Amino acid sequence: MLKKLILCALISSGAFAAHQIEANVNSRDVEGAIRLDMGRMGNAIEGTYIGARFLNGDNNNSTTIINPKPLMEVSFLVQRPVRGVQGLNLGLGVKGEYTTFDGNSYAAIPLGIEAELLLPLNTPFPFYLGGAFYYAPSVLSFKDGDAYWENRIHLDMEPIDNGRIEVGYRKINTDLKNQNITYNSAWYFGLRLDF
Repeated sequence: MLKKLILCALISSGAFAAHQIEANVNSRDVEGAIRLDMGRMGNAIEGTYIGARFLNGDNNNSTTIINPKPLMEVSFLVQRPVRGVQGLNLGLGVKGEYTTFDGNSYAAIPLGIEAELLLPLNTPFPFYLGGAFYYAPSVLSFKDGDAYWENRIHLDMEPIDNGRIEVGYRKINTDLKNQNITYNSAWYFGLRLDF
């Protein structure tokens, strides 16, 4: 099923002027994402993105749940270069999250920040350091959810134009009203293509 979703995203990306397609894996989890640049699709301001992500988490990367179902996400992000800091891009975003696990339905609308820095290294190809933090308190959590936390950090190298190899770490908490839940905590390896 996931292979079909990734294949469909890759095939349709040209038609929708996709800005980024990403796939991350480790020995237990697989994650796929697509981000569309709205500036290329109409009158939207450049650096405005909508996206979708699918994380097929495994219970071995969670110490608190037994039967996680995939975490599905839609997102909206506005990202701009920071004046006065060469190579730094900063973004503010909002996401919608949904999953089920151990008989609980979980939904949240976290708000967050993303950053990416082109490292000033003298190397044959560029390196980027990136990260993200998203949070939804109980007022933005629905169904059986009580809070959402997501932290990510990643290091990318770009050996070819618009093609990156990524190593990163993510931790996603999908807390319930009566229990703190770590949905996924894992290192991953991935590829990202920019169009």
